[in-house]
Amino acid sequence: MTVKPILINVRGAIIQKDQVLLLKMNDESGMYFTFPGATVHHGESLYEALHRGVSVSTGVKVDIGRLLMVWEYIPERENFQFGDRQKLTVLFLARIMPGNKPQQPLISDPNQIDVLWMPLDSLEELPVIPAIAPQLQHALETRMATGNLFIDAITPL
Repeated sequence: MTVKPILINVRGAIIQKDQVLLLKMNDESGMYFTFPGATVHHGESLYEALHRGVSVSTGVKVDIGRLLMVWEYIPERENFQFGDRQKLTVLFLARIMPGNKPQQPLISDPNQIDVLWMPLDSLEELPVIPAIAPQLQHALETRMATGNLFIDAITPL
């Protein structure tokens, strides 16, 4: 078996007036939502990848803020729920630059259906990948990054 390199993804939690910007996706695993962002390319910084990914998927430019959390996915530990490739996802707080309005791009990921503002408090009910609603709320309220999301309880630093 060939071991694939770990994927590093960077995502932005773009929040305005108690709403969060999400991408609505539909692929072989079904319909779900995710935060805008991208897989980091070789030689690209996290910030460069996030700027690129948000621009391509939503058509907006963002100002990147603080680190909110890191999500580690190890397929063997999660019954291969999200594929067979190990992933590390870094989530930053971001805000849309003035004069930009999110929209579904003309050319996008073929699995991307829409770009939507959803209430922050609806994240627990929606099929969001990664499923981080409680950890995101904690990170936003405490202004602290939550760290590894596979820890059952949120432990204050």
